[in-house]
Amino acid sequence: MQGILLIIISFIFFNHPGEVLTVISLWVGILTLTAGIFGLIAYFMTRNEATDNSSLWWSIITLILGLLMVLKIGFTMKVITIIFGLWVLLTGILLLSEGWRRSSIGIAAWIMLIGGILSVIAGIAIIFDIRTGAVWISTLLGIQFLVAGIGFLLLAFVKRNVVKEIRSK
Repeated sequence: MQGILLIIISFIFFNHPGEVLTVISLWVGILTLTAGIFGLIAYFMTRNEATDNSSLWWSIITLILGLLMVLKIGFTMKVITIIFGLWVLLTGILLLSEGWRRSSIGIAAWIMLIGGILSVIAGIAIIFDIRTGAVWISTLLGIQFLVAGIGFLLLAFVKRNVVKEIRSK
């Protein structure tokens, strides 16, 4: 059942990238807001003369950041795509660098170089276009859910066959 649900979710991710990024952004904002609230609760529950005020300030800043993330969801979406785009860009730069340094090893170096070039182009596109970022994030998550769903389905069949073998003995 898990496998089927994950496969269904993967197709939702593939077909609704903007909504997926919105939901991810909203959840990141809610989790940040919640962390700030719990930080304040913990501060006031454990407060005494020796309590350091840095945890109070950290909790207040986290709460405000979480509130801003929830209230300004478009901004949160952009920040998430920029961070993701920077990760893809840096991956591309690393692949380019390693491919160039290892150009004497042949085809593997060319694969690194081509992968690096494509990653740099994708990273730049993701950083400067939120729609491109939404599609990339949603697609990668969709692929992950699809692969996991197929894996769980295969695991279910393997388990069923093992149970049949055990019962037949």
